[in-house]
Amino acid sequence: MDKARIGLIGMGMIGALHGRVLSSVKDVTFVATSDSNPNLSSLADQWGVPFYPDFRQMLDREKLDGVVIAVPNKLHLPVAEECASRRLHLLLEKPISDDLETAEAIIAAARKNNVRLLVAHHRRYNPGLERVREAIRLKEIGDLIGVSILWALHKPENYFQGPFSWRAQKGGGPIRINLIHEIDMIRYVCGEIQSVYAEVSHVGRGFEVEDTLGITIRLKGDRIAAIFFTDSAPSDIGYEANTGENDFFFRYPQNCYIFFGKKKTLKFPSMELLYYEDPVNGGWHDPIIRTGIKIPPESPYEKQIRHFGKVIQGLEEPRCSGEDAALTLRATLAIEESGRLRMPVSL
Repeated sequence: MDKARIGLIGMGMIGALHGRVLSSVKDVTFVATSDSNPNLSSLADQWGVPFYPDFRQMLDREKLDGVVIAVPNKLHLPVAEECASRRLHLLLEKPISDDLETAEAIIAAARKNNVRLLVAHHRRYNPGLERVREAIRLKEIGDLIGVSILWALHKPENYFQGPFSWRAQKGGGPIRINLIHEIDMIRYVCGEIQSVYAEVSHVGRGFEVEDTLGITIRLKGDRIAAIFFTDSAPSDIGYEANTGENDFFFRYPQNCYIFFGKKKTLKFPSMELLYYEDPVNGGWHDPIIRTGIKIPPESPYEKQIRHFGKVIQGLEEPRCSGEDAALTLRATLAIEESGRLRMPVSL
């Protein structure tokens, strides 16, 4: 196979980002795009590809090898099943689905039709996090003790209004929309999750859905992850604001993750290393040495699309398979359950 021929289904905020990437990456061929909103056809004109108001028309008329699916979560199953039945390989935007039952149905549809399923947990392609993962596995920071995660950004009021009012309702809050990114990062970089405990608050907005969380996670190997999460406070700390990988968000030079090892501590995204000159006898009475790890900049979204092209060609295995994404969803839903029960939930 030459370059993989790819279509796009869904042109909302994340779909538009996929479209810009598809139109710029030379490793794949961007064939066509579709969305139920005809006003978005101007984006297709910018990208130089045909626009279809119904994705089935696109599948009928265009020769495709795979599709990027960026539709609302509730549509993941019917759209994925339709595409899989036509033997098209799938890059499905995260989360894989709203619940484990439909997630399993998507996985089964891909397996039944012998198509490859890649779920778009794009942070797995961030070059800094790839390097952190390597440092942990090679014990460059010593044995990992734990990780601290802070995400505190303010969503404007119109984020919850009009056609987006579902975001203020149960299932539409930051746990499923935003926190799932952190859970997948933890699993990919630090290891598997054994149990979760969450305290959930509605104090920020008073909506039906949560807006603020404090979470403690026990990882395999007796390591701890601690997360504070809110979408209701003016702040400059959060992955999107700190990495600069998506220009939709205003960028601030802050660290949102801190990985604590027995020998060294590693901050992300600055990639600053903290340690004592004498790793055996050094302690809080000694000055900390500060060095860093240089990481060449590279777009995770572009790396993900190039990877999808190679997955279609059979040259690489999916970095985040359907089964893997279902484990991330399971852990995320366990946090919802813990917040509701106000007690730990074991995985």
